Amino acid sequence: MKLNIGFRPSIVVAALAVVAALLWLLACSAGTGSGIFWITLPFALFYTMLLGLSGFSMLRIAAIERWMDWNSPGRLLILAPHEDDCVIAAGGLGFRNARLGGAVRIAYLARDENPGLPERRAAEAREAWRLAGLSEDDLLFLDLMPPLESRDPEKLDRARAVLRDLIDDFRPTAIVMPAFEGGHIHHDMVAALVDSIVTPNDRFDLFEAPEYSPYVSLLNTPHRILSLAARWLFLVVYVGEPDSVDRRHVLKVRLHPDELAAKRRMLGAFVSQNAPSLVATRSYPDRLTVHRPPQYRRYPFDFASSYLRLALVLRHRLPASIVDRLLPVQLGTIGRMGTITDWDAERGVSDR
Repeated sequence: MKLNIGFRPSIVVAALAVVAALLWLLACSAGTGSGIFWITLPFALFYTMLLGLSGFSMLRIAAIERWMDWNSPGRLLILAPHEDDCVIAAGGLGFRNARLGGAVRIAYLARDENPGLPERRAAEAREAWRLAGLSEDDLLFLDLMPPLESRDPEKLDRARAVLRDLIDDFRPTAIVMPAFEGGHIHHDMVAALVDSIVTPNDRFDLFEAPEYSPYVSLLNTPHRILSLAARWLFLVVYVGEPDSVDRRHVLKVRLHPDELAAKRRMLGAFVSQNAPSLVATRSYPDRLTVHRPPQYRRYPFDFASSYLRLALVLRHRLPASIVDRLLPVQLGTIGRMGTITDWDAERGVSDR
């Protein structure tokens, strides 16, 4: 049984410091002429390296993250591929805006392909947002995305038009959408479609919500680095908040304790999506990045020189179980496993 220290990165650093100090104490007390010294030395160096990485990650968290206040009611549109994504991305923000008297509209854009699940997931979403004071009229259930393993440029073109009409009809002051990050193909599709319809005349704030991604970077993903380092503590598990795939600041929505508790209850409504796991791993204050001016993005990150590609190459040459232990990572974009989202391919363009 491991101790979950999720969302508390300083504990990772402190634990690694204790382990490294104990190893150095053991090595030094044994003396350089002892066999214990030479056995202990590599472990002391290894955990010292992990401590250095985790300390650097803490500095990066301080540099990247900023608190975001939301104290005035607005017209908030949340675009979610799947039912649980809306609460993960903006459950606290939606709850806060509704409490302030603002309008909240949630649009679900991808229909579950498993028989019986679309209706069940829709019922769970209604229950989750009922806890935030929203009614069924505030939720839209659409079928705009191609099936998970398929490419359908024509359906994406139709989705683009529907999204534009949805925005024009609701007239939001702020939109929260998934980040273009390579975690799930439907998430990336929504992000890319919205990016393609935003114009300079639009007068709303547009935010991307990172959720999960196979991207790993010393500079850009400090929580992922901490999670990888914490695996070597063995008795604990660190589940960090999602990072961005670039150097934009991550905005953390400042929530009162009762609002964060409400987000946990909302996540608990998604029984079909393993509610206990969602509560344990996704009940952090909402995390957003400000959308950059519309720009074409074919890939969420550079696959050729990525940590993911290194892990995939090694899995072909070494036992996969060993690689997965040493270099754990999601093995590509869900729906496009073994690689990452290629927006040109999704929209049917062979070469840009």
